[in-house]
Amino acid sequence: MTAPLAGIKVVEISVAMAGPFCGMLLGDYGADVIKIERTEVGDDSRAWSPFFHDSMSYYYAAANRNKRGMAIDLKTPEGVKIARQLIEQADVLVHNYRVGALERLGLDYESLAQVNPRLVYCAISGFGATGPLSKEPANDLFMQAYAGSMSITGDPEGSPAKMGMSVADVGAGMFGAMGVMMALETRHRTGRGQRVDTSLLEGHMAMLAQFFTRYFSSGEVPGPSGSGALTSPTYRAYQASDQWIVISAFNQRMWKGLCAALEKPEWLEDPRFINPQMRSDNRALMIQLIGAIIITQPLAYWEKRLIENEVPCSPVNTIDKVVQQPQVHARDMVQEMSLDGLGMMSMAGLPIKFSDSPGAIRLPPPRLGQHSADILQELGYSAEKIATLADSGAVGLDPGWVKVASASGA
Repeated sequence: MTAPLAGIKVVEISVAMAGPFCGMLLGDYGADVIKIERTEVGDDSRAWSPFFHDSMSYYYAAANRNKRGMAIDLKTPEGVKIARQLIEQADVLVHNYRVGALERLGLDYESLAQVNPRLVYCAISGFGATGPLSKEPANDLFMQAYAGSMSITGDPEGSPAKMGMSVADVGAGMFGAMGVMMALETRHRTGRGQRVDTSLLEGHMAMLAQFFTRYFSSGEVPGPSGSGALTSPTYRAYQASDQWIVISAFNQRMWKGLCAALEKPEWLEDPRFINPQMRSDNRALMIQLIGAIIITQPLAYWEKRLIENEVPCSPVNTIDKVVQQPQVHARDMVQEMSLDGLGMMSMAGLPIKFSDSPGAIRLPPPRLGQHSADILQELGYSAEKIATLADSGAVGLDPGWVKVASASGA
């Protein structure tokens, strides 16, 4: 069975998470992704510990499977020439360098589209391609603060909190991949590619859509709500006697089930709790009353009671517990792959399943410059020319399993 993106060629020039995650999604579902990295140091994340087998960075591995790796010095004319040759033959370019960085190298959409009018040029930046901050750098933590998510995360009585996952980076990568898919679909009808722009800012704001509409509707500025929703006291985490449990009773039927599980049938007639609006108005009292009951019994007791009464609930799993869940394994969301010459590594699986054209993990994250020689040969370079380019430093060839030092990006 052919993967959905089989036959699509992608050139990726990106570092850290947003751009690489976009490229990985395309590679997971069949695209031939060529990742261009700097010679000697590569993607910054190669140097971030911990490491699989003391060699492969966990962070780099998380966003760079299913790619072929090429090391090029884009500060040399020869390196830029090779990158241009690859892009002129590609269906898609993905990059997350600062606005203007690739343009200064002559790798702007307008000039590339003259030679390759079918090119889909996906640029993922911090703030977007236009506006007063367009050329400024941004990262995940910065954007969680700037775009507002830190202001609604954490305990109401505590300091602003960062979400545990890199939600701004990963979100931008996902929106970038979605944009590429839409541009490719448009190309089916028009025969032409186009420029696709997204950013950490725009992706993050899109994911915060309900909070913006809440503000525009009510005029009230949302704040943090701890482990639950801003309004509902029955949609949050509670401390059982041994660990935390999430209760997510979000409609009237589930409210009745919760009252039964807690052995509080009188709450069904209590005017303070009679409907969602009243429970919201009395949220603090409701949280106190439910919490005082939940703390008296262990998690297993409440899971049984709540499930019997058809109330959605879950333990607050730590990562080590998540990877042991039968449902996770039933959906192939933990997969192993081999790092040549080192051993096995485990990582999260593919999130989208297809009945007829599934994706797959075909390639482990590449060593720096692992496929440089192969890709240059595909471009028509002779072995002698490849050796000359390597000697000049314009390209980097596979040095084997060595750690690389971190360096600042373009």
